Amino acid sequence: MNLSRRRLLLSVGTAALASAVPATASGPARVSGLPTGDPRRLGLLPERLMVADTLVAEYVARGDVPGAVLLAAHRGSIVLRKAYGFAGLRPQTRPINLNTIFDLASLTKVFATATSALKLLEDGKIDLETPVAHYLPAFASAGGDKALITIRHLFTHAAGFPAGIATGGRTLSLAQLLPEIAARRQIGPPGGQFLYSDLSFITLGAVIEAVSGQSLRDFARVNIYTPLGMTDTGFLPDAERSVRCAATTAGDDTLEARGKVHDPTARALGGIAGSAGLFSTADDLARFCQMMLNGGEYGGVRILKPETVTLATTGQSPYIGNVRGLGWDIDSSYSIRGAMPLGSFGHTGFTGTSVWIDPITQTFVLLLTNAVHAKPPTRSTNPLRRGVNSAVAASIRDFPVGPGQIPAVAPVSLDDHVSVQTGLEVLVSENFRRLEGKRVGVICNHTAVDRQGNHLVDLLFANKKLNLVALFGPEHSIRGDVDRSVGGTTDGKTGVPIFSLYDLNVPKEQRYRPTPEMLKGIDTLVLDLQDVGVRYYTYLATMAYCMEAAQKAGIKLIVLDRPNPLGGLVAEGPLLNPALEGGFTHYHTMPISHGCTLGELARLFNTERKIGADLEVVAMPNWNRRLWYDETGLTWVNPSPNIRNIREAALYPGVGFLENLPLSVGRGTDMPFEIIGAPWIDGVALEANLSARRLPGVSFSAVRFTPTSSKHKDMVCGGVQINLWDRRLCRPSELGIHLGDALARLYPTQLTAEVLGGMQNWIGNRTIPAAISLGTAPADIIRSWEPDVETWMKRRQPFLLYT
Repeated sequence: MNLSRRRLLLSVGTAALASAVPATASGPARVSGLPTGDPRRLGLLPERLMVADTLVAEYVARGDVPGAVLLAAHRGSIVLRKAYGFAGLRPQTRPINLNTIFDLASLTKVFATATSALKLLEDGKIDLETPVAHYLPAFASAGGDKALITIRHLFTHAAGFPAGIATGGRTLSLAQLLPEIAARRQIGPPGGQFLYSDLSFITLGAVIEAVSGQSLRDFARVNIYTPLGMTDTGFLPDAERSVRCAATTAGDDTLEARGKVHDPTARALGGIAGSAGLFSTADDLARFCQMMLNGGEYGGVRILKPETVTLATTGQSPYIGNVRGLGWDIDSSYSIRGAMPLGSFGHTGFTGTSVWIDPITQTFVLLLTNAVHAKPPTRSTNPLRRGVNSAVAASIRDFPVGPGQIPAVAPVSLDDHVSVQTGLEVLVSENFRRLEGKRVGVICNHTAVDRQGNHLVDLLFANKKLNLVALFGPEHSIRGDVDRSVGGTTDGKTGVPIFSLYDLNVPKEQRYRPTPEMLKGIDTLVLDLQDVGVRYYTYLATMAYCMEAAQKAGIKLIVLDRPNPLGGLVAEGPLLNPALEGGFTHYHTMPISHGCTLGELARLFNTERKIGADLEVVAMPNWNRRLWYDETGLTWVNPSPNIRNIREAALYPGVGFLENLPLSVGRGTDMPFEIIGAPWIDGVALEANLSARRLPGVSFSAVRFTPTSSKHKDMVCGGVQINLWDRRLCRPSELGIHLGDALARLYPTQLTAEVLGGMQNWIGNRTIPAAISLGTAPADIIRSWEPDVETWMKRRQPFLLYT
């Protein structure tokens, strides 16, 4: 991240944090009529909730949206309420604030038109199955299919109307526009398909006016906004409110332009239309959203009956893949639900606005932006909308389990206050007693440290009761400061010779393992390496080769065990084909995620590979299979330069096996294994494809990035960021298959069968890359390895050291 971007993010974040609403000593502060609450006390995970904050701040910092207000509420209390960026950019910047009024665009359809029509439905003044022609004479005289359009068709975008109508800059009354709508050629017959259309809601607005005898503006104000105390909500903002409006023109932010609706049809109609034209603040809309969650009532005022809310927010259309309620989006191609559960509902607006409401968890998320004021608009806000919804969903501790959803986490009491001792720390606590009088060789890297940061080599060198003879450096060498092939050298701190186990200049059969000459004068080898729980991670093979060399030389090998960062409960992914066994990244037949510690694998290799080494494993007190690394009380040390945190370690098993494709997996960026891309990838298209799959525990955001090293160095790449919301639910190998499948389907020219075949060494067989190239369903590919994983779980059982 460059310095200017860091500064912008810092200023945006500071402004946002300053606008948060604090609780007071006498009780919670109140905004929007809703109290603010402590997220943790409400059952949320604050660190996940703040991902939503970060996503919005990132979009503003990049200039993808000039400004935004984000408001999230849970169980009747506001848990996140922040403002970001600018209400206007030209001719000078104008900061946004929590009282900024936004052009809601198509949110008008639900916050004004649909709700007004539902009031009339409750009063028996309209009926869902009654033809529109019964209320509007223009449709009666149009004849043909127009006479078959019902109120339900308008609500659910099933009237067969095209998306909109060109007004040619004219100023029209609704009475003038209706005959044009009625006379327009239909795209399809009424009820035949879902066709999102502004004309449906302009027509529904006209029905409201015809039946009520009031303008839509007045009807909504009297029946919805005034009773709810929504004082900043309405059509045609007055002079005082116009000054507070966010700019939505691509031009300058002038006083004359503020408060003017962006939508051209609504503008032609004088600023009032059933499809667009409503203005509001996040605080006002929060009242409305809570009313919906309360079953139609808020603050002692009933707006809708509970049964009407249920009717409006459940499927009222039969179209598979495009389920709509009465105005509300339930599960359509326009959905930005993200990881929110089925049963939730919402809507979007063209200016960059969105709302999503979940009655299951009693949560809603409002995102208001002025994205159309960017010049030119740079990217879709849909990834941001989905990402924010997913982040809020991921923060809910008791979120119901389901596809794409976040499961309940294990009770804190299971693992609270756990302090794991590594094998090295056990050795230190014994004062290295088991090595006294030994001539010791050490295989380690920079991860071989205790919790105070003392390195194994330095601790052994300082102990005068043993003889430190030689060091053996694997990939990245003993202090983790080398990212290339390296020959033999001397340790700068101790002067002890280092033999390289990662010298790519020696013959292949001599690489990665100690030779008999290197082992001369040694009677005990001590190995301390941090594994990441993945079959193709190179330290696993390094350990096995050292076991083989130690057995041949008659040398004892002591493994100082360390946690599997991913825990030990789950093993997943395809098994290595035995025909490919023996390589540096495919040493032994097991799944990609093996679920073992290095010490447990040493025991298994010693038996299954018939190595027969004199092996001792120094086990870890207090580690159990439930614990991920960040639950152990140990300090994280990057096991290799491109695995810098637990998120990247969790994604590595699935993203890593894509590395042999012509694809950047984020090396040379700040987010290795959290982003993938290439110059030929359309990130928005890839994000849409992956988001539609609703994979468990993750969501996706379209990105553009430029790696500074590795694949596509210094080239701008399109791609996606993988947002890991719940690591316990995500299965990385399954994620990797879906990533490969999506890329292969979108880019068959770049990812031919031959190119996809390059994954075989990491995936572990030739069958799966071939299946991806043939378009085999990911679910079928995933099912193919499940019996093998079950067998592996039984195979590993005799060698496990921890429960």
